[in-house]
Amino acid sequence: MNAMNFPNLTRPSYIPDPDPALGINNVFSDMVHSYLNNVQTNPFPPPFLKSLTNISLSSFPIKEALIYEIGFLVALAIGVLYFVLMPLIGMFFCCCRCCGNCGGKMYQKQTKNTLCKRRTIYMFLLVTTLIILAGNICMFYSNSKISSGVNDGISSFNSTIKNVNTYINSVSQEVDFVIGQSDPVINSANSSISGIGTELGGMIQTEIQKVANPILDLVVQTVTGLNDTANALQIVNNSFNSLIEEQKIIQANLSSLQNSINNTLIKCGAKCSSAQSSVDSLVFDVSYQIPDFSDQGKKINDFLNSGVDSTLQKARKVITDIPDTVYNQTIKTVQDVQKELNNIRSSINDTKNSIPVASTLSSVSSSLNNFSSSADQYFPDVKKYDYYRWIVGLILSCFFLFLIVCILFGMTCGPLGLKGNEDPTERNCASNSGGDFFMASVGFSFIFSWLLILIVVILFLVGGHGYTLICRPWANHQLIEYVDSLHIPELNLSRYIENVTINISTLYSDCQNDNALWTTLSLDNTYNLDQTLNITQYTDKVRNTIDNTNITINNINFLDSNQKNQISTVSNSGIDTLNFTAFRSQLNRNITKVNLLAFADQLNTLASDSSLASNVISELKQEATSLQQVDNQINTKLIPAVQSLNISILNLESKSKVLPATLNNTLQKINDAQLFVDTQATSLIKNTTLVYVNKILGLFQSYVDWAKNMLRTNVARCGPIASAVNSAYVVACVYVVESLNAFWFSMGWCTIFLIPGIILSVKLAKYYRRMKTSDIYDNEYDQMELTPSSQQFLFPRVQGKA
Repeated sequence: MNAMNFPNLTRPSYIPDPDPALGINNVFSDMVHSYLNNVQTNPFPPPFLKSLTNISLSSFPIKEALIYEIGFLVALAIGVLYFVLMPLIGMFFCCCRCCGNCGGKMYQKQTKNTLCKRRTIYMFLLVTTLIILAGNICMFYSNSKISSGVNDGISSFNSTIKNVNTYINSVSQEVDFVIGQSDPVINSANSSISGIGTELGGMIQTEIQKVANPILDLVVQTVTGLNDTANALQIVNNSFNSLIEEQKIIQANLSSLQNSINNTLIKCGAKCSSAQSSVDSLVFDVSYQIPDFSDQGKKINDFLNSGVDSTLQKARKVITDIPDTVYNQTIKTVQDVQKELNNIRSSINDTKNSIPVASTLSSVSSSLNNFSSSADQYFPDVKKYDYYRWIVGLILSCFFLFLIVCILFGMTCGPLGLKGNEDPTERNCASNSGGDFFMASVGFSFIFSWLLILIVVILFLVGGHGYTLICRPWANHQLIEYVDSLHIPELNLSRYIENVTINISTLYSDCQNDNALWTTLSLDNTYNLDQTLNITQYTDKVRNTIDNTNITINNINFLDSNQKNQISTVSNSGIDTLNFTAFRSQLNRNITKVNLLAFADQLNTLASDSSLASNVISELKQEATSLQQVDNQINTKLIPAVQSLNISILNLESKSKVLPATLNNTLQKINDAQLFVDTQATSLIKNTTLVYVNKILGLFQSYVDWAKNMLRTNVARCGPIASAVNSAYVVACVYVVESLNAFWFSMGWCTIFLIPGIILSVKLAKYYRRMKTSDIYDNEYDQMELTPSSQQFLFPRVQGKA
């Protein structure tokens, strides 16, 4: 009962955080990041940004900003150059074409390398178109990812708010749970106090039984041993009396038979004189004697009849009644302790109101709900404008797809309508249409490329800075450290908890490790938890109340003084010195001086003499039979009685020899135990009571230690707060910024590759469009075919005036 097993906290279930894998493809994202990392290689934060809060708008450090943004400025310059040159080049190109230059003259010189050149240009244009097509596919994909990122962001925002609210509510519940675990402790202590008779009385009873029971059992063994000894004395005495009775009977029979044989021999005369000596020896030749032990038997019986059983029963009853005795003597103590237990319950319950975590998070929850309500008002507009953006992105993606389709149509129709040795002026409509599709793609590229690069530049500046100034430093925690350095009042945690100096970056780092807020906020420096959960004033009263209770146990007497004296009398009675030597000396002697069976045979021999009178013969035979009967009586009754007496004497000696030493040892142990019970029972009760008190108070100490540990290390684990920040990063950077960067990167990719596409399309169109002037010769010596449209080879004619 010194310690209790307290349950663990049940963590609430949270909505899963947004999955970063649902963002833009990692390979494409790495390409964009690599490009932006090369564009912006300077560390965060920029030097001018560190002191921006102390600089007025008029004194903004433009030079430092331009130096920091040098990478973006170079990329911007390239975009501006593209923006300016592409329309100019397109305009000059159109003018040149109209003047017959830049491929505007519908004439194509035919050489033997024409096929090779056309195929080479065709392959380069095909590769360029495929590259543009890959970028266009990325545009479609990233455009849809931006919309899904916005939608997922709104859903994730709501889920994050719910998770944070769940976390805040769980903190209060966890504190209630920790405080509530004091109830089982108090109930257990109250149950123990209510059952003090069984609890404390049982403990005292157990301690006393450790001393008393062995002695009581020893007394019982001693009484049993004396009973056995008394029985052994009685058995020896009874056996001896039986032996003497048998001896008397046999002696009487022998005496009567001796007289009868003498009379018969007298009648027989000289013929029977040989039997006369045997008749004289027909007497009992042993004398059985044992020492007198009546005094020892009386002393033993006096002890056994002294009421020793009643004494033992009284002692056992005192021990058995100890729990009831303790209960009756501690009624007032129980009431006082229960009153203090109620005070402990009230003190622990009041602890919750003084713990700052729950109340602080409640104010945070209120602010969070207000922010969530305000944000919900803008979500419909966000979705609406994102839809417009998606339409614009789709139009831009479709424009590039249109250019690709024009080129692909040109690459398809041109070769299909072209014949190997066909005159360029006679190319069919399919081939000519292929060249027109090439020129259409060129025209649309010149017309809209400046607008496309402008959109790329704008999105590049927005998305690129979003990555370099927000997402990248956010990912490596530099942004949070920078926010800490700004000392923004709204982010000062002391607004919610006084005297808390922890910064946001430390809080975020600790919450990443799912530490408890108590440890993270170092609340031990501002809030004395040991003092709040200090219940020693009540536990000391409980200890003093129980310690001052006077518990007395009735005297336990193992034996009274008279019984002890009687044991000593028995021990000194000389029972161990009883001498049975005289009896044992008779054991190996013959019962009679003459052998009765041999004498009977002698009489039968005499009776066989026919010269004797018939009445003498009859008497001799009858007397021989009587001798045989007496011998049988000796063997069947007297000798077994002797053997039984001998066994009883051996049993008595085995018990009586060790009896004095056993009795003296028992008496010494009884005296020692009685002295201990009489003199040490009070201190034993005090020590047992102290153990009992420590057990009860150990419950409270174990609870207080557990509660402190739970509040410091388990309650309000702030992992959900870090998860909320991580969710915001995933939504803002992975879902939106990376998708936006992927869109402008793929769009810029397509726009840049329009340049080789224009060049290759213009060159390849010449090989498929229908020419106005043909040239079918490979060198200058070949004959030139004259056509009606070829005016340069006509001889001049004189024309008359009208």
